[in-house]
Amino acid sequence: MWTRWLNFTLGVWLFIAPLVFNYAERTARLNEAIVGLAVAIVAVLASSAPPLRFVNVALGGWLLLAPNLLGYGDSALPTAHDIILGALIICAALAPTPLPTVRGFRRLLKT
Repeated sequence: MWTRWLNFTLGVWLFIAPLVFNYAERTARLNEAIVGLAVAIVAVLASSAPPLRFVNVALGGWLLLAPNLLGYGDSALPTAHDIILGALIICAALAPTPLPTVRGFRRLLKT
């Protein structure tokens, strides 16, 4: 479950990072705002529907490719930021979550 909240936090950071770093490239700013918002929303939804976490895998993959596909790959800061966050989002989305425990059921059997 903590991995979903990590992805939520990464998505919020991705959304506000262009303002913090003041990117010169409009395309990079827009891409990070849209993808960051999407990552945060999907992370919240994936906490109740775990298969949705694979949408964040795709969004993280997009972040890895976006600098070259959208033409801002020659700018070091947005490119490095996208690659690092894309890798972190993918890792957090693919991290295994513990299965729900059945402690209550075991207690019921003991009584």
